[in-house]
Amino acid sequence: MDQNSPSEAKSNGIRANGSENGIKTPFLIGVAGGTASGKSTVCKRIMEQLGQADMDHTQRQVVSISQDSFYRELTPAEKLRADKGLFNFDHPDAFNEELMLTTLQDILQGKKVEINEYDYRSNALHPEKKLTIYPADVVLFEGILVFYFPAIRELFHMKLFVDTDSDTRLARRVPRDINERGRDLEQVLNAYMVFVKPAFEEFCSPTKKFADVIIPRGADNTVAIDLIVQHIREFLNNRTRQDHSPHLASGGTSALNLPRGRDESTPPSPSSSSSFRRFSSTIINKKLFSVVLNY
Repeated sequence: MDQNSPSEAKSNGIRANGSENGIKTPFLIGVAGGTASGKSTVCKRIMEQLGQADMDHTQRQVVSISQDSFYRELTPAEKLRADKGLFNFDHPDAFNEELMLTTLQDILQGKKVEINEYDYRSNALHPEKKLTIYPADVVLFEGILVFYFPAIRELFHMKLFVDTDSDTRLARRVPRDINERGRDLEQVLNAYMVFVKPAFEEFCSPTKKFADVIIPRGADNTVAIDLIVQHIREFLNNRTRQDHSPHLASGGTSALNLPRGRDESTPPSPSSSSSFRRFSSTIINKKLFSVVLNY
């Protein structure tokens, strides 16, 4: 498979993990993990704690996008196989890498973008249902292979990997695919053994090494989510002091009043941000490491 290099991302006017020409870029967070590991639930919990889940989508400071919206259009022959549960949706070739890259670059440039919603029952992008993503301060991009493509991986300011054991993921996937996606039991189990499990081991699991933070047990790991939310709040409140936009609600009610820190009007990068280094060392190098990962 052809993979875009990080230099391609930079050549289009976006400096990975930063800003270009004075543009205030959003804090872009990648959330990876196996199927049914709890990625979307982790994103939901983050948005809930930041008081964003029930906010009008045009006013949100934090938005979440699914990689599923970037499945490529199938050929007629592939569509027939997909309808029988015989197409590998967990392979990198199933995604439109170029569209993912250009969309994230547009988001980092502060542009409004429209993304087609994916219809799991028809195995196709819905031609009329579109999700409009307005400029936001924080963007969560979740999916099984969000760290697989190098040019896309280089755009993230923070990378989270939701690490849930395979038995739990299968137990979640079976009822989800039957009840929500119109699959039958035999089809779900066959797809898991033939496509999902091998693809996880070959393509998804190896990308765990790129993560800044690993979250075992997904949304059940409240300690890890609390620390991630704390870091996002610090970034947002420091940015708020620059543009006087409304504060994020603490617990969805009152405004935050965190201690004044350094200027973070642009998202911190793993290589240059003292705030990010403090956050990373708290989780990775200190005693809290075992608390966050195993609490």
